[in-house]
Amino acid sequence: MSASQFEYWKHTHLTVDVVIGRGGGFSLESPEGKRFLIRSRLFTDQEWAILEQTVVATGLSR
Repeated sequence: MSASQFEYWKHTHLTVDVVIGRGGGFSLESPEGKRFLIRSRLFTDQEWAILEQTVVATGLSR
């Protein structure tokens, strides 16, 4: 994820899940009959307050 993408998505909790089914197009998991599913939701105010106090390591901080 690029710095600009992180800036856009930083308020969002992203979960990468595996479910039964076939994904669209080429996918490494297709032969297994499974696909990736990305779920998203905004952080709650309480979660965001905690995260604001956390130092996030990025590629820029290395």
